Amino acid sequence: MTVWEKRIIEAFVERYPVSAAAAVSGVEGFVKAAGNESRANGGEAPSREGRPLRLQPDRIFPGFEQASPDERESFLEAAEALEQRGLLSLVWVRHRKGEAIRALVCRKAELLFELAGKPSPRTVAEEVRETARTLALAAEGRRQERSGIAPEAGEIEIALFAFIAQNFTPQDAALGLEVKAVRDLARLTGFFSGAAPQGGYLGDAEGVDGLAGREMSALRPTPGAKTGWPEGITPRALSVALYGDSKRLEALISRFTPLLSRARRLGVAVPDFAFLDRSFPETFIAGKILFQFEETPGSGNTPSGFGNGTPPGSPETAPMVNATGSILALPLGTIRKVRSITPIKGKTPSVLMIENKETFFALAESLPGYTCFLYTGGHPNRAAQTLASLLAQSGFTFFHAGDLDPDGLLILQELGEITGKKIQPVGMNAATFDRYRNCGRKLEPTMLRRIGLITRETRSLPGVEELIRRIEETALGVEQEIIDYRLFTTVWRPE
Repeated sequence: MTVWEKRIIEAFVERYPVSAAAAVSGVEGFVKAAGNESRANGGEAPSREGRPLRLQPDRIFPGFEQASPDERESFLEAAEALEQRGLLSLVWVRHRKGEAIRALVCRKAELLFELAGKPSPRTVAEEVRETARTLALAAEGRRQERSGIAPEAGEIEIALFAFIAQNFTPQDAALGLEVKAVRDLARLTGFFSGAAPQGGYLGDAEGVDGLAGREMSALRPTPGAKTGWPEGITPRALSVALYGDSKRLEALISRFTPLLSRARRLGVAVPDFAFLDRSFPETFIAGKILFQFEETPGSGNTPSGFGNGTPPGSPETAPMVNATGSILALPLGTIRKVRSITPIKGKTPSVLMIENKETFFALAESLPGYTCFLYTGGHPNRAAQTLASLLAQSGFTFFHAGDLDPDGLLILQELGEITGKKIQPVGMNAATFDRYRNCGRKLEPTMLRRIGLITRETRSLPGVEELIRRIEETALGVEQEIIDYRLFTTVWRPE
């Protein structure tokens, strides 16, 4: 294999997982397990192939147009050799074969992965779906045998693996999920459902490092428990008990988060892994707003006014008033006691959500035009999620400013899912990208592959589709901290 053949193959392998060619349609239906119907996510539907992946030489290989004649000739020979082997087809400029290639089109993706020495995401996805089907059937059988133990958790376990069996895509595989990860998830869900017998996949030698037996029995959920989640143990201690590795549990759930979020959106009951949040979440909010709390009069817990001299416990359910618009740090426990948030003045409240802390502190008390500002801290923690949902229930209009990269767009997407609202992107467009492109940072292939997780709804937001094309063409990202938002407030300021 020549150097150029290898480079072409590697370029297709890198981009294939996030292309339309790797798409597999969602499936909705009922899954039959052990003769019983367990609702998962809808009924059988055929998978759908996307259009073949096309790559343009100048976009795959920067500087190709300025390459020497010998280098360009070597590239053409390599491309034609791969075409002769049936791996690619070539589209020539002005249909004149032998002059200049306009695009290379993938014809045999599986063989390209084989030549690159890598497993095909589509093959991995098929293996995972088959494994998940087996796990769903096994979970159904265990539920019948041990019906008295955490029945709700058992139902969730069955529904989860039935969903994975029908909906796991090559994009999921490209993000690092494979059969072993699914079996690790089964180890966790089986433990919480109380259905995994001692000596089974919780009691074997792999990963448990001798901690099964008496120790595992002590941790196992109590029969009949409603949730099945153990109390009085830290997530890392549980990870050691399950896998013999203190960080494996957190890493596992992090990798499954996009898939679990997709299941939730489609109405599939999935386990609540909130107990793994070790951050004791809090977030920041600023703006001249009023917080109305749930506490009853005389409880002693009614917050006093902030910045306006309201005495503690004065009128019934006295609100907390941020009259000066100062930045407030609110922990999750406090946010959960808030019933509503309203602006001190104005009838059309708006919130600008900001991804990065540095930008939040720069804008929160100086950028005009918004009722309040909410710090999301990258992917929002439970405190930011709860506060965003509360703002949505309180009738706020949503805007968001974040990094111009795949993760920044996925955060925008996640916030839309959390609030149930259409969110207006602020400065997340090609014009801003072009302005700061020279200060952009190179994105790793793993980050570029995350583009495949961006939904059609998110792509339809103003400026997003064109921004995605810029990111794909350049493999660059622009950090929010380098953007001067003062330049664009007249354009982005809400009405």
